Amino acid sequence: MKIRWMAGLGAHVLGCLLFIALSWLGFFLYTQLFGSLGSRGVAGGLALLLVFYVYAGTNLLLALLPDGRVKPVLCGVLGAAVFVYLVPQHPLRALYFSVLSGGLSWLAVLASVRLSRYLRG
Repeated sequence: MKIRWMAGLGAHVLGCLLFIALSWLGFFLYTQLFGSLGSRGVAGGLALLLVFYVYAGTNLLLALLPDGRVKPVLCGVLGAAVFVYLVPQHPLRALYFSVLSGGLSWLAVLASVRLSRYLRG
């Protein structure tokens, strides 16, 4: 039980660090292709800070939940919620961050399963 939790926390912390790095990379590529970031409606930086907080909280929950059917559903709900939140004001960012948050969460779930199997022997 302890190995599963440690593997889950390690994989999801790595996922959170990757989220930060890929967010920065996404903004860098966006500014290189389209110029500076315009701000309409909800300020982009504050909106993405909220997205990161929700992402980190969801990943903590995913790390502590037992394996089952809830984890893929929770990853899908996370991606859909991010998309619905960002699409009215930032449609391109909504697509990028919904795929990033849902996909990285699912990859962290898969990595935690493999890591816990590896650590058990």
